[in-house]
Amino acid sequence: MKLEGSLPLTHIISEPITLDYLDNSSKLREFFPAHFTQGKLRKFKIDRERLVKYLRDYNEKMNAPSRVMENIDALLDEDAYVVVSGQQPGIFGGSLYTIYKALSAIIISNRLSGGGRRFIPLFWNASEDHDLSEVEHIYLMDKNRPCRIHYSIKGGSRSASEVKLESREMEKFFQRIEEVTLQSEFKDKILKDLKLLARQSENLGDFFSRLLLFFLGKEGLVLIEPRILRPLMIPLFEKMIQDPLRSTELINQMAARLKKRGYSPRIHKMSHLCNFFLKRKRVTYNGKFFIGERSFSSQDLLKWLEENPFDFSANVVTRSITQDYTLPTYAYVAGPSEIAYFAQLGKIYHEFGIEMPLLYPRFGATILENKVAKIIKKYHLKTLDLRSPTSLIKKLLKKELKPLFSSAKGDISRALLALRQAASQVDKTLGDPFEASQKKIFREIDSLEKRAVRSLEKQNSLMRSQIHKAAENLFPLGDLQERKINPLEYLIKFGYDFLEVIQEKFSSSSYGEHRIITPPG
Repeated sequence: MKLEGSLPLTHIISEPITLDYLDNSSKLREFFPAHFTQGKLRKFKIDRERLVKYLRDYNEKMNAPSRVMENIDALLDEDAYVVVSGQQPGIFGGSLYTIYKALSAIIISNRLSGGGRRFIPLFWNASEDHDLSEVEHIYLMDKNRPCRIHYSIKGGSRSASEVKLESREMEKFFQRIEEVTLQSEFKDKILKDLKLLARQSENLGDFFSRLLLFFLGKEGLVLIEPRILRPLMIPLFEKMIQDPLRSTELINQMAARLKKRGYSPRIHKMSHLCNFFLKRKRVTYNGKFFIGERSFSSQDLLKWLEENPFDFSANVVTRSITQDYTLPTYAYVAGPSEIAYFAQLGKIYHEFGIEMPLLYPRFGATILENKVAKIIKKYHLKTLDLRSPTSLIKKLLKKELKPLFSSAKGDISRALLALRQAASQVDKTLGDPFEASQKKIFREIDSLEKRAVRSLEKQNSLMRSQIHKAAENLFPLGDLQERKINPLEYLIKFGYDFLEVIQEKFSSSSYGEHRIITPPG
């Protein structure tokens, strides 16, 4: 029984826009300038020398290996481009899909490079995002159940780059990881390495970059945080100040067009909202700019930008614009939801004089450990069956009882038919009561079957526990494993070779494919 393979995308992607984009549907031509299979190279009007300096300074500070620095220097060449992916930083790297996005950028860069052209994988550490509820915890498996491990962040709304790593909180976090995870030959070394990275890090954004460079720097992955490139973004923010609501108008226009095509837009903006933050506060415009109760003129904000550019940051609409204005971005490696977001951004790219990058769908994976594979084989299951374990258990038990109840129904049908025929010979009007009696008897049998299934379910605790164990490992909390579980779960079990196994499997995968991967051991 072959267990490795792929999950059908229609079962794991809920975004109709994304599914149609992957199919290169003509319905989406006006929203995406080109499909990733039809890309063309172009020249970029960027200051490569300044860009390389910022990238070098940052990655040197993060102790990036030599291959990363070589890749950065290569960007001085006009025939060098970046393949970008990005993510809000999560503590200890967040969920598995963050690693999968970074590996996707590496593999796609390798596939595209050649013919005198070089493609560099770059990860955009979106450390200015403010939704800390998404980044301050991880999930690991504890006795085959997902366990939430929380890092306490004190204070109000801040970006990840402003969250200092407190030594006492980190000690508690590591202690909880040690308690939850099983002992292995790799555990002590991995936790020792991560403790060192944490001590070297000033804040959560810093830790995230160091972690990714430690895991994947040898593959040449370049890291950057947007604030580092802020000086290169000044012309963009000037334009946002000079025409403050144009991008909001365009995003809402594209939302209306998507609705007309039968899609649900991902971004909805109130007409008075500007698409940048000032000191993490939202900005509105109604003849003047407003931050809370305070008002400012365009000249006030332009002067503010000149004197303190680091006070300005992008929001969900302009984040990718700032990224692709500063980088020679040939392609962006996107998750399913991100592709749906990009459907509304085409006209905004055009407004800022930038060409939208090609959108490559990232690779995905579900890790199938041997202990789970044995359960799947035992009950002759498919991986997706385990997404609804309660329904699956009922189905399996019903399957066990079905022959018995089907046989009983058959016997009763035959007996009633014989009686009906005999009675009809005596009195033709006696046929209908027999039919009504049969329906009533069958309803009672169906009710008995349901009660028998419930009774068996209670008695068959082994099957129930095994099915739930497998389901929690593959679909923790009812979600895809890659969206919940932290990479530490498998690094501790299988060592750093785990990353090489994933990279090898992704290297032979189709774009956007979601692999089922059984690690060795």
